[in-house]
Amino acid sequence: MFFVGLGAMVGLFVLLGFRSARSVGSSSDYSVAGRSAGATGVSGIIMGAIVGGASTIGTVQMAYVSGLSAWWFTLGAALGCLVLGIWFAGPLRRSGLVTVPEFLSKNYGGAMSGLSMVSASTGTFLSVVAQFLAGAALFRTVLPISPEISALLLGSLILAFTYSGGLKSYSSIGKAKMVALYGTMALCAAMAWSTASPVELFRALPVDPWFNPFGGSLVTDGNALLSMVAGVFCTQIYVQGVFAASDERTAVRGAILSAILIPPVGLMGVLIGLAMRASGVSVDPASALPHFIMSNFNPVLSGAMWGTMLITLIGAGAGLSFGIATNLVRDGLIPLMKGDRERDLTMSRWAVALVVASAGIMACAVQGSQILHWSYLSMGLRGAGTFIPLVVAVIWPERLSPRWALAANGAGLAAMAASGSFHVWLPPMASGIAASATITMLGMIRR
Repeated sequence: MFFVGLGAMVGLFVLLGFRSARSVGSSSDYSVAGRSAGATGVSGIIMGAIVGGASTIGTVQMAYVSGLSAWWFTLGAALGCLVLGIWFAGPLRRSGLVTVPEFLSKNYGGAMSGLSMVSASTGTFLSVVAQFLAGAALFRTVLPISPEISALLLGSLILAFTYSGGLKSYSSIGKAKMVALYGTMALCAAMAWSTASPVELFRALPVDPWFNPFGGSLVTDGNALLSMVAGVFCTQIYVQGVFAASDERTAVRGAILSAILIPPVGLMGVLIGLAMRASGVSVDPASALPHFIMSNFNPVLSGAMWGTMLITLIGAGAGLSFGIATNLVRDGLIPLMKGDRERDLTMSRWAVALVVASAGIMACAVQGSQILHWSYLSMGLRGAGTFIPLVVAVIWPERLSPRWALAANGAGLAAMAASGSFHVWLPPMASGIAASATITMLGMIRR
């Protein structure tokens, strides 16, 4: 009966994917949904990639281990979407471009955009690895399979999802996925509340660290928040949702809608993790959410909920991989081919396959690590050097020269790496942003 519920949920999304794929007739449909997405479509693209294994399985894992500080991932993602929507979605959509490096190249030249593409793609790749780690935890709750087989299964599903229709299909499925995911997390949170209400949780667990929002330390959690805000703004797939909007106003509304809808998912995950900790249940932290689903609901419903979590992982992995592939093809291969776009779609699909295969292999090598740690590192790499110059390009175009922009990007990445390596008093992301901002200000003053 469990597999009946699972099959029904997965089958529903497969049908939705095939239906959406039939409307894809061009590379524009595939890469930016034909620039026709409404506000919910834009939100579906953004949340389809943000709300994945880290926001669900990873958040419950960290809440089970550390408490309320696990909420920073979704809070930071929401704040990043809010900043994107209020100040930057309109100008980015107005540019008529497809990728973040294209926008940077237009303002700062090829060297700056190339460095940004490499750092952002590397960071996004680590988020794909996090989806594979979450997938391994999900699979091992129902199937006695190795991490390698788990990676093969999840990778195959991600590729099938991506090839079904690109961003146009992803937008439609993203909306449906969020409805199913909200239902799943709400049912789990309600069950957790029924077993241990907030009052009972306070009685069962010490305030510190379980209810301290900075339980991991102010420096660590503040660094995580900063990484999320900057990382969201500099991630291709999230900005690609803005580029896919039908107009500027729609782009703004879609980003703000995402900011409103993301935090409750994380808060429900925190409640589930704390309830499991208070109950004394001893499980592998990464398997806490799948274990909770399997233990508290009837087989048909738990199968459907488990299937929703699988679709969540597949959707996030597909969106992130798709964003990397878009950068590699449009900002790497096509310029080398002197503007030949005839094979754009084929090259993008091969690039997705390369990204997914590499992430699966790396995930097998780092099994057992915390999912959110990879996600925070990922966001830091995306935003440490690029965030400040990108903000300047949007708000004050032509105020920063290409030479200074490249220096700011390089300084941000170098400072982040040095801080992480030598454990200085300023955490990695803050060090990177501070160095990049300093060079940017010098460049604007000396221009």
